[in-house]
Amino acid sequence: MTTILNLDVPRTLDALVSLLLSSPPSQPVEAWLFDDGPSRKAAEEKLAAAGIKARIRSAYKPLVYFFLEEVDVSSLTRIEVGYPVHAAADPHRFLIEAYPLAALVGDAEISFRPNDLDLVYDVTLVTKSGETSTHAVFAPNIVEDDHVGAPVLRCCGWRRAVGIADAGQRLKADFEILFLAAINAVKQHHWERQQPYFDRLRIAVDLPANDRDLDFCSESISLREAMHEDLFFAVRECLNAEMGAMAGRGGARPGQVVPDIRAAKADPRIVMTVENFGEHSETTGPESAIETASRPLKIGQIRNELSKIEGEPIKAISREGREVLGRYHKGPGPAVLISSGQHANETSGPVGALRAAQALAADPNSHFAIVPVENVDGYELHQRLIVENPFHMHHAARYTAFGDDLSFTVPAPAYERDARMAALALSSAKLHLNLHGYPSHEWTRPMSGYLPRGFELWTIPKGFFLIICTHPGWETIGETLLDEVARRLAEDKNLVDFNAKQIECVRLHMPNAPFEVRYGIPVLKQVSSLYQAPLTIITEATDETVYDQTFIDCHEAQTRTVLFAVEAYRRLAENSDFPAV
Repeated sequence: MTTILNLDVPRTLDALVSLLLSSPPSQPVEAWLFDDGPSRKAAEEKLAAAGIKARIRSAYKPLVYFFLEEVDVSSLTRIEVGYPVHAAADPHRFLIEAYPLAALVGDAEISFRPNDLDLVYDVTLVTKSGETSTHAVFAPNIVEDDHVGAPVLRCCGWRRAVGIADAGQRLKADFEILFLAAINAVKQHHWERQQPYFDRLRIAVDLPANDRDLDFCSESISLREAMHEDLFFAVRECLNAEMGAMAGRGGARPGQVVPDIRAAKADPRIVMTVENFGEHSETTGPESAIETASRPLKIGQIRNELSKIEGEPIKAISREGREVLGRYHKGPGPAVLISSGQHANETSGPVGALRAAQALAADPNSHFAIVPVENVDGYELHQRLIVENPFHMHHAARYTAFGDDLSFTVPAPAYERDARMAALALSSAKLHLNLHGYPSHEWTRPMSGYLPRGFELWTIPKGFFLIICTHPGWETIGETLLDEVARRLAEDKNLVDFNAKQIECVRLHMPNAPFEVRYGIPVLKQVSSLYQAPLTIITEATDETVYDQTFIDCHEAQTRTVLFAVEAYRRLAENSDFPAV
């Protein structure tokens, strides 16, 4: 094991309080820091006890926190928000950063419009008694070159005096210092010019910040999760740039990058180590009835459920040496491939895939191959990460232990990808049911422009989503299949209502999101040869990371998608002329 960074950082909140106590200011003070609400309030009270007036706000999602901490929403009848537009950011950046405000204001009417102010929201509040007030909500950000040399508008700490003409100045906060130190360590370390650079790069961070749950679906505000996401993708982008690969793509193989962000009461700390895999192990635990599984299955139960399906075994070996297992179940009907767990933090897919495959196996006409967890190394990593942070999205588990995405063609050895290729070769399937998920709550990168680079569409959830990807010439069949599956899914009123609730909020905060809603199901259509099968249906369930009834609802939708798609595909195969492959 090699340590490339070991850094303790004084907590900025404590340092600010100490400074103000030792040198009391003549004017009240405002500051914006990366700390949770209770910590900031305790600091204000400590200063107030010494006669110092200070307001310490959140530098992260300041408009949402303004309404959470400074506004009595229940008294309002109308809210008008003007959001800033900055040349160095997406035009809707600050509108999206205000998410999910539209869902947090009760029965008050809310509207958004762009303004021409510099990093300031202008807010007009109208109470039920007819009183009107206006407020300026500062959103501290700074333009700097990012980790790949591109100018980016990033969130930052700030301090200013109240009551005088003082724009204030940047206050470089602990959150920023930790992130930038990690990036600098990656850039300065001498990496051997070969893929992968390492087995595992572990980034252990102690961060004194607690999550805040919000009263809307699975939404929460989490500085720890934001740190995980930004570190994971930024470090990969640094390494991809070093390799000459396109930043944000999944084809490079840097190795496994694992941010492990833990709640702490002491000062923030970061330790980065380059490690060998060592002997692999797996998380164990009790099994549950698959139809009502309320949390991600352990890999042992996935093996047991797969063994209930008759057929020819499919097997590949992962980068860490784990088995990637599948089945080929031969029958007279048209073949389909069912896969899930490509991105291993998307955990409802394996349950839905197995449930559907077990149902299909009881039908003598069924013909399918299944690989329920393609990325077994990532799946095991996710099982470990959710012990400390059970509700975070954990994109460290998204890619393989090589650091690549299974969708991308890579040089031999292909490792996990061999299972999918074997399934396609055995079955000759022309329809691939590729079960996925995405974050159940907002996905952000506050140090890198806020929106997740390359994944902007998925920054806020919009319900259970379908994507049809067809090879050229297969568009008509793909359209028919998509329409039939969406129509059948819409028979579930609870699913349609859940989607509608999320889509309504998305339309206010992300008005140009490029998707269609069909029968209450959001859908996208793509024509591409990225996937081997000429027809690929991709599901996207809001399952990162959910439990209990929400998890059950996710894998129920996954199961039904597979069964409806197989049923519709059989009819199409009987009555349509498929293009030559």
